[in-house]
Amino acid sequence: MGLTKQYLRYAPSGTFNIIASGDCNSVHVSLNGISGRYIATGACEHVIIWDMRLGEKAQVLPGESILVSQIAASPSGHHIAVGYVDGNINVFELTNNEIVCVFSGHKSPVTCLQYDEQGTRLVSGAKDTEVILWDVVSETGVARFSGHKGVITSVLFINSRNVVVSASKDSFVKFWDIETKHCFKTLGGHQAENIEIGS
Repeated sequence: MGLTKQYLRYAPSGTFNIIASGDCNSVHVSLNGISGRYIATGACEHVIIWDMRLGEKAQVLPGESILVSQIAASPSGHHIAVGYVDGNINVFELTNNEIVCVFSGHKSPVTCLQYDEQGTRLVSGAKDTEVILWDVVSETGVARFSGHKGVITSVLFINSRNVVVSASKDSFVKFWDIETKHCFKTLGGHQAENIEIGS
């Protein structure tokens, strides 16, 4: 009986803050020409850029009511691509927090994003089993690669060959020729789902 009354004395006084959403990745970004100090994380519908030296928020890219599911930073450090659970992708300008362009092509949450070496193209994968190549400069879709039977878990550019590589929960890794927009090689033999392919 005394133990119950003791619990009634305590009430929540507030929350600290959301540092990062559990289902979203985090990426290093450059701010004001400084690299290696800042990290961008998805925090519900916003993207928060944290100053790792000071341990505080450096910048917030405001969202609306859709959760962030994936983030990719451009090689130049000027832009950040943000994928959402509704399948849309927004590209933000980091200097002024403005949306440069919006890509709509997926029907389900974006699960992976990557820029090419020049930062002019972006490739995305989603739970809808599709891989889409976007031209960031002309703000258009370039190609849709279909063939996986499971959620896309990772995408990668091979810039020297003009190839996109994708991995999926269907246990296959596919190589896509960007010029012909077709899969020219499929690797199988995995006993479990493919999680991530690296550069």
